[in-house]
Amino acid sequence: MIPIGCALTVAAFTGAYRAVRKGDHEQVQRMFRARVAAQAFTVVAMVAGGVYFSEDRKKTKELRELKAQQEAEEKRVKWIKELEIRDEEDKALREKLDRRRKKAADRMAVEATTGSTEGVAAQAKAALQETKAALEEAGNENKKGGSVMPSLGGWLGGSSSKPDDAGKRQSEEKPAGETTRK
Repeated sequence: MIPIGCALTVAAFTGAYRAVRKGDHEQVQRMFRARVAAQAFTVVAMVAGGVYFSEDRKKTKELRELKAQQEAEEKRVKWIKELEIRDEEDKALREKLDRRRKKAADRMAVEATTGSTEGVAAQAKAALQETKAALEEAGNENKKGGSVMPSLGGWLGGSSSKPDDAGKRQSEEKPAGETTRK
């Protein structure tokens, strides 16, 4: 509508110019009135267009917001579904691991009760190693006299209570050719 109003204004102004050149004062007055009317039409078209498009912008904005809300809701629903799927997968994996553990525990129990030679042999080896370690500890404590200080003597720079051990320790700690400081 605005370009039409502009074209009418230019046409009225051009008609008034021609009328002035001819000397027709009545035609000049009519053309200037037409020009004012065309300009008023143009201004009304601009205001009406602004009002119309502001309403249109509001509607478009509301539509965009509604669409954004729908998309956000869809994303939320998809995320919840994905979380549920992950949760189900996690539960299935845990159940699978529990079944494997249960099978392994059942297998171990069956091997222990049926007297499987491999299971019994492994248990016997473990028991034998434990008893050997316990006997060695008991023997070490008897040799040391039950005191902790002799064993700490080498660590703190002191001498051992036994002269044989001191000579052995010094020869083991120092390479050949080094002298000892006292």
